Amino acid sequence: MHISVHNETLVRLISKFGNTAQEARQVSKRIIALLPVRLSELKKEHCRRHNAMRAERMALADTRYEIFINETSDIAFQATQARIQYETHAMLFKARQSLNAFHRDN
Repeated sequence: MHISVHNETLVRLISKFGNTAQEARQVSKRIIALLPVRLSELKKEHCRRHNAMRAERMALADTRYEIFINETSDIAFQATQARIQYETHAMLFKARQSLNAFHRDN
C-alpha cells in the first residue's frame, strides 16, 4: 500500500477489500462446517476394510482430508489477509480525515 494513494482509489480499495474479506469469510465458514462431514465420509470409507479406531486414524491421515484442510486454511488466510488490507486502508482514510480536520482548525 502506498501512503500517497489518491482518496478515490483509497475508497475503492476499502470497498474491494471489505467485500473480498466478507465473501472469503462466508466461504470459510461454510467449508469449516463441512469438515466433520468430510471426515465422517472418509471414516465410513475406511471402516469397510478396518476397525473403527484404525478407520478414524486413516481418515485423519488421508491425503484427501489433508487437501481439504489445506484448502480450508488457504481460504481462511485469504479472508484474514483481505480483512487486514481493509482495516489498513480504512485507518489511512480515517487518519487523512483527522489530519484534514486538524489543518482546517489551525
